[in-house]
Amino acid sequence: MTLVPAPPIADPDDDNSTTYTAAATPPESDATGLHDDYDPIPITAQPTSSLTPQPGRTWLIRAVSSGEVLTLHGGRIILSQPADRASHWDCVETNGWLGFRNGVSGAYLGRDWWLQLRCSTGWHQLWERFHVRVRPEGVGSVLLMEHWGLKRVGWKVDGGVRILAVIENWEADEMVWEFVEV
Repeated sequence: MTLVPAPPIADPDDDNSTTYTAAATPPESDATGLHDDYDPIPITAQPTSSLTPQPGRTWLIRAVSSGEVLTLHGGRIILSQPADRASHWDCVETNGWLGFRNGVSGAYLGRDWWLQLRCSTGWHQLWERFHVRVRPEGVGSVLLMEHWGLKRVGWKVDGGVRILAVIENWEADEMVWEFVEV
């Protein structure tokens, strides 16, 4: 196959000349009085809450009832006011399951053998898998995979102490969660 170069198409408006016209530069202007009463109001980014967290983004996981967030503190998962990256959770997705990696430790939120919440593993596997079910009132309820079934994440009393854990009793008061993008 031989390529034959095509001749250029002539532009009828092209006269092969260049014309330059210098534009006059306007004099310097001063817009005095325009912002004399300008009082800057600091703009703070409003957090965005979501029914379901999106992978690839960072979230606060907030208990709707108290406004406190899941936080890694001293190696334990607690509810506290958001303070620093210990309350930030990077959302990931593996095989359709959500996972939450802590912003400080890099470990994944999950559960231990006794169904208590913990954040100590560097992988997103069976005990670190989450599913979010949207509730009728418009906020999400975090559910955790447990022995091939979904169980809620909420409060559990152990030895008279309230701890965050996987709740086995579906009839118990449900803890409702929301996700706030950071």
